[in-house]
Amino acid sequence: MNEPQKLILEENGLKLGGRDFYLASGDMHYFRFFKDGWRRRLKLMKDFGLTCVQTYVPWNLHEPEEGQFDFSGNLDLAAFIRMCGEEGLYVLLRPSPYMCSEWDFGGLPWWLLKNADVKIRCLDESYMPYVERYTKRLCREFVPLLSTNGGPIIAVAVENEYGSYGNDTDYIRKMARILKCEGVDVPLYTANGPEKKHVAWGSLEELWTGIDTREGTEDAKKVTDSFGGKKPHIVCEQWAGCAQQWGGVFNRQSTEEAVHHYKNSLERGYFVNFYMFAGGTNFGFLNGALSGTYRADVRNARIRYIPFATSYDVDAPITEYGEPTEKYYALKKVLSEHLGKPVTDGEPVKVRTASYGKIPMELCGAFLPQRERVAEKRVLSKVPKTMEEISQGYGFILYETFLEHTDGLERVLKIDELRDRATVYKNGEYIGTMYRDRESDIRFTVPEEGMTLSILVENMGRICYGYKMAYDRKGITHAVHMDRISPAGTRLHDFSSVMNWTIYSLPFKSLENVTYGEKPQKDTPAFYKGTFCASEKADTFLKVSGGTKGFVFVNGFNLGRYWNIGPQETLYLPAELLKDENTIEVFELYAPEGEISAILSYTTKEPGEYQLTFFDGSWTPLSSV
Repeated sequence: MNEPQKLILEENGLKLGGRDFYLASGDMHYFRFFKDGWRRRLKLMKDFGLTCVQTYVPWNLHEPEEGQFDFSGNLDLAAFIRMCGEEGLYVLLRPSPYMCSEWDFGGLPWWLLKNADVKIRCLDESYMPYVERYTKRLCREFVPLLSTNGGPIIAVAVENEYGSYGNDTDYIRKMARILKCEGVDVPLYTANGPEKKHVAWGSLEELWTGIDTREGTEDAKKVTDSFGGKKPHIVCEQWAGCAQQWGGVFNRQSTEEAVHHYKNSLERGYFVNFYMFAGGTNFGFLNGALSGTYRADVRNARIRYIPFATSYDVDAPITEYGEPTEKYYALKKVLSEHLGKPVTDGEPVKVRTASYGKIPMELCGAFLPQRERVAEKRVLSKVPKTMEEISQGYGFILYETFLEHTDGLERVLKIDELRDRATVYKNGEYIGTMYRDRESDIRFTVPEEGMTLSILVENMGRICYGYKMAYDRKGITHAVHMDRISPAGTRLHDFSSVMNWTIYSLPFKSLENVTYGEKPQKDTPAFYKGTFCASEKADTFLKVSGGTKGFVFVNGFNLGRYWNIGPQETLYLPAELLKDENTIEVFELYAPEGEISAILSYTTKEPGEYQLTFFDGSWTPLSSV
């Protein structure tokens, strides 16, 4: 620990410990990496010339179930902060409750949605007790590491981009008061879009007002000056790239663009924090989603539900797998020249890489016949229940009912407010896919002996931005009903709902109960399993060859989702996860007639080029998949 010191905000700059302090920062999120991968990325940040690291804190990971807290392993926030200090880097901490970050529910815990009376992100008596309890517990982890206590944390954020959600400034004031009451005595800051409305709704005059933008402008300086007084100007998020969405395109920000924006911000007197500086991964089912459009979207796209990809590389100066890009070195030169310092080479980057070849998935097991075995619970209900209603956070949920024969007319399946994507089966045979807010047409007839209707719904990620996140419960959130087609081809609208459901909760926290042997029908869900040896533990990428959509476990850890519509083609597999003997388990939604295998490969390209993680392909409408 160092001597206690406090960051002082002056009109023309910053002081720390009585000396001028230059804040050059970048986001790196400890929870998007394995703990053993932290230090090599922090060293790159230090070599770049940064003086600070900014990180969010995900409430939904640290309190995964109500009242159960976890700050261990990869979630050891205090260890990460101490490591930043060891590497000579200060910390800007953004400690929840909301972070966006293209993360499920913006970092809020899913279990808040179990109670429809809870009104999130406002000064509501249904919400604030949860926030206060969590914040007090969280402060025990980081308050001892404030700079005023000799640690590396020099400033702490209050909420995040609140001006893009609501205008309850009393809530912002309360959040600041809670932090102060828990001993946070370093400067508090807010981050919002640069528009006057966003700043006015999302900050307080007494706090340090930051903006999130591609480039700090003179207009944004006027907004913050008029609102927050003469404090130093800071871009809390200068976007060096952007997150990728399933079915979108990988729309990179070129090195030349990034350099141009960085120079402009620095020349206008902004302190700059890059978002992101080190890319990471949305492991498991923790990617978020938007209701809208996005910078990586296709031209003229309509507003709709957009889930983000597993990779959070986001075209950052340091890639998802921890290598500096061409952008890194160009931006490093900009900072050095701005500060009048010589450009140094820094320590050599040593990323352990390997290709392990094609791994056959030697074992296969159909999902539907063993749904009882792999489900966490089974619930009987007259009407469909959401995931939250049966105390499930993530993964899949299966709804089944038996339909008796009434007539020979063709049915058209309708699911009101599906959240988010369903594959549908008639007596175990695949008959179609439905996707949230897309058109679909699944037709079938009920045989004389009746039939079992199975609807497997995937939670593709909760909305993480804007007012719609408050209502994004998962599964079948309303009713299932069926129109009929008359002999003349006329659609007969039916207003009765299908009832009497058996519901299977499938969070897939592990795959330990899966059995192998029974082959699946084509296009039905199935589990696959293979093994490989890794005498050399090194970073690699995993591609599911022959698969369409699903997720992958390696050594019992959920790497995340894959989907052949791209733009992400492969999953980053960190060396820290590998052992001498390794197991790969795949859940594939559309079992092919041929074989499924895993290709573990790491290609060598020129510096600054990307590895296998993405391709720049054409967009495929989600409704056609």
